[in-house]
Amino acid sequence: MSSTAPHQAIYRRWRAQTFGQIVGQQAVVETLRNGVRSGRTSHAYLFVGPRGTGKTSMARILAKALNCSDLRDGEPCDNCPSCVAIREGRALDVDEFDAASNNTVGDMRELLPRVFTAPSDLRRKVFIVDEVQRITQGWDVLLKTLEEPPDHVVFIFCTTDSSGIRPAVLSRVQRFDFRRMTVSEISGKLRTILEGDGRTAEPEAIELIARLAAGGMRDAESMLDQLLSTDTGALTADRVREVLGLVEEETVEAFLDALVHGDAVAGIELLDGLEERGRDLRAFAEQAIERLRAALVASLGRGTPVGLAVAGPEALGAAARRLASIDPTHPGPGGLRLKLELALLASPEGPARGSPAFPVAIERTATASRPAASAAPAPQPKPASSPAPRPEPAATAAPQPKPASSPAPRPEPRTGPTLALLLERWAEVVELISKSPPTRPLIVACRPVSVDGSVVTLGFPETQSFFKDVAERRRAVLEDGVSRVLGMPVTVRCVAANVEVSPLPEDPDGSRLLTEFRRIYGDDVVDVGDVG
Repeated sequence: MSSTAPHQAIYRRWRAQTFGQIVGQQAVVETLRNGVRSGRTSHAYLFVGPRGTGKTSMARILAKALNCSDLRDGEPCDNCPSCVAIREGRALDVDEFDAASNNTVGDMRELLPRVFTAPSDLRRKVFIVDEVQRITQGWDVLLKTLEEPPDHVVFIFCTTDSSGIRPAVLSRVQRFDFRRMTVSEISGKLRTILEGDGRTAEPEAIELIARLAAGGMRDAESMLDQLLSTDTGALTADRVREVLGLVEEETVEAFLDALVHGDAVAGIELLDGLEERGRDLRAFAEQAIERLRAALVASLGRGTPVGLAVAGPEALGAAARRLASIDPTHPGPGGLRLKLELALLASPEGPARGSPAFPVAIERTATASRPAASAAPAPQPKPASSPAPRPEPAATAAPQPKPASSPAPRPEPRTGPTLALLLERWAEVVELISKSPPTRPLIVACRPVSVDGSVVTLGFPETQSFFKDVAERRRAVLEDGVSRVLGMPVTVRCVAANVEVSPLPEDPDGSRLLTEFRRIYGDDVVDVGDVG
């Protein structure tokens, strides 16, 4: 911060005072400037856009332009008494209030006398209403005024969410949409601020702040103000990470590599190091998601696939789904740390490279050793990987499957599991997924409905449909469990279903499966009927 100027928030000192100083909203600027230049202005405006994109600043500049005594080609001069009074917040005829705390019918009725009173020192009264989506019943008082307002009044409504505003209101205003600013636009404004304050910063530090701002100029300026207040030297990228509690990109990359390749031990060690250094896991999770998304886009051909991108879109997509299922704001029991650890343990690539995992190979061997005397197709996902001899009687030795080098007797190779296989192995699926307490109620409540290729549909009773919503958020864990038992990757789909009681199908291992089902479900052995 410059030593010659009193400490004041950067976003206030560098707030735009004319249309030309607005960054990133050229379409809105040109339309408003042309309207002021030609005198074709509206009595009510609606500015819609994400927070920190310049809506309130634009509203104040428009108020200046409507009252400026030295208007220059649609631009306010920012020097006349009217512009100075508005800039300094002294203009009685420019009224700003927040609808988040002033949104009742009573508040709107108190506003009406001021609306119909003539201006005291400006040509036109301007009412700037922020967070206007919070107004509900108060619109009943304002609707008639918006339809036939006094000539000296202009309303400027600002909101981050226009979906909560009545259509009757939207039809009475001119709407302008504000977009998020790009990293280059924010970086350019930050460089201007630094030059004006006589400060220097590494290009990497400026770009890091611009990316963290997520399209909001005000957030970027607030972060810069915080950073410049902590040190008088040049701003470095390491300083940005230290003050804002961020993690080095190398650490984020290493964690994602462990996530993609199933190295749970390495990932947990990295989380231990982050907590020892006091890093914010919520910010770390956001960094990881942003980096993983960039790698996924690069793996699809948008850019040079380096680093994580070489893992391929399928592996990256599976890892992204596991991270996206975590809600950092409501992590639940165990906190965000446990959710990140579960994401590491739920690797779709089988056993982790350094951590114990469910023995898929043993499961495949157990599946291959079962007799194939039933009429259903053989349940083995890969016949060539099942060398164990089948204990068939001599009389039935002829129809035995041929070795992998000989033509397969089946007409077509199966590319995914079957419903018969899933029902046969369902007790094992339940047993595996039930080891995780958060997912045990979900897997106990559902039943297999259908299998279409690699898509497994699980049905939840209509009376417990809330389980379906929770299961959608934990779908990655369900997919991993089913995939491990079946020995092949699957995608899980959750639906509401009608459940009907039916006996367990007969098969050579029926007694064993019946015992397992009863151990897990009691005597409630069921199948799924029609999908609701």
